[in-house]
Amino acid sequence: MKVSLQWLKELVRIDMPVERFAHALTMGGLEVEEMTPVAGAFKGVVVALVKSVAPHPNADKLRVTEVDAGTGETLQIVCGAPNVAAGQKVPCALVGASLPPAAGTTAPFEIRKAKLRGVESSGMLCSARELGLADDHSGLLVLPDDAPVGGDVRDVLALDDTYLTLKLTPNRGDCLSMFGIARDAAAIIRSAGELRAAPAVAASIKDERAIRISEPKACGAYYGRVVRGLDPAAATPAWMVRRLERAGLRAIHPLVDVTNYVMLERGQPMHAFDHAKLEGAIDVRYMKPGERITLLNEQEVEYRPGLLAIADARGPVALGGVMGGQATMVGTGTTDVFLESAFFHPEAIQGRSRSLALTSDAAHRFERGVDFAAARDALERATALVLEIWRRAGRSTQPPHRGDSTSPSRRISSRRSRAFTAMSTCRRARRAPACRCSTCAKACATASTCATRSPRSDTRKSSTTASSPRSGSATSPAMPARCASPTRSRATWA
Repeated sequence: MKVSLQWLKELVRIDMPVERFAHALTMGGLEVEEMTPVAGAFKGVVVALVKSVAPHPNADKLRVTEVDAGTGETLQIVCGAPNVAAGQKVPCALVGASLPPAAGTTAPFEIRKAKLRGVESSGMLCSARELGLADDHSGLLVLPDDAPVGGDVRDVLALDDTYLTLKLTPNRGDCLSMFGIARDAAAIIRSAGELRAAPAVAASIKDERAIRISEPKACGAYYGRVVRGLDPAAATPAWMVRRLERAGLRAIHPLVDVTNYVMLERGQPMHAFDHAKLEGAIDVRYMKPGERITLLNEQEVEYRPGLLAIADARGPVALGGVMGGQATMVGTGTTDVFLESAFFHPEAIQGRSRSLALTSDAAHRFERGVDFAAARDALERATALVLEIWRRAGRSTQPPHRGDSTSPSRRISSRRSRAFTAMSTCRRARRAPACRCSTCAKACATASTCATRSPRSDTRKSSTTASSPRSGSATSPAMPARCASPTRSRATWA
């Protein structure tokens, strides 16, 4: 488990040197194997805007660039990177800057004004390797468009950070998240911590997808939520990409990145389905003879006893607690998504990934046990992040408008509520009017609404209505991203 110290400091107050903090964690039972600076030691590197690029008169592989580095004058810098282009923002080492030592040396590399093949160069445009960030030397490190010209690269990319590599024992699944480590760290160093609960996101559409738990001893709770009107051109924010990379993950797609980020933050694995590729209700059940599924890693899995599946009307779409399926994966054309957050019992997941000769972060956590009460909170957090990313992409600058009285309560409780059937569970809420569940035919004074549809409800009709031209198409440029109330199913058995 890799832990960003900078991220951890946002959750718990750490007023001691990193070496002392790492020693305290180790003595407290969280062994720190390694401490690694995020970037090499360098100074004098700023954000520069490439204004023009011209061929070098005496060298085919070199370019002569003019850059604005915030110094008040245009600098001429000779560059050999093949990806340099006008309009880019890149790291620029000014004259007098100090870079990490080159391979095989120990002294810092200092930048001086020089002539390269007869052309004067007043600085150096840098790649990731030259800053000690990565081994990539194929081209310049292109910075985000909103990076301030002249700003210190260390501040812009939050490089004054150290990540700790923890060696966790199998019984410490609770520390496979930033929240879990922050709880332990606060207790070990006797410091104050702040683990923020995710506020409920008000619904702005009424879409639902029915959920059924056919194997309650394998899945204790399953939450889902429909979010519509996403912009396929949206990108994962740079701050999220940095945190994922420092935890050892790579950015894939904004929706996938959000679920991975929530998993790292709160320890709750999640999955994002392309809503348009699902058909009918979701059923948590074991695979049936003759069924097969192609996973996200392109591995084809056939039926075997005891293999838990997430299925729709056509068959398995994911392996519960292990990995999603390729047929319903999100992609560049996804505009509507169904977010999943569930609790799977460790006994139902243990050994499954090993028997399939695959590994996944989700299985690694579910095998060790996750917090039963975290599933709903994680769903709210992921919804808020998705809406925020797409608002920043230009769809809407306004938050989603508040839904009706059926919107989920902000109060999150881990108390098990009585499930009248496998598909319909009454949700408890304060000061809610009495209602009558369609499946239990019983009035509930404490229930505000049924959290899932009855077996006879047609979920496809709801989705079609929400995206019809009369109510506003999900891909209309005037429509912001919208989310529905969470759909929930909790399992009970005698």
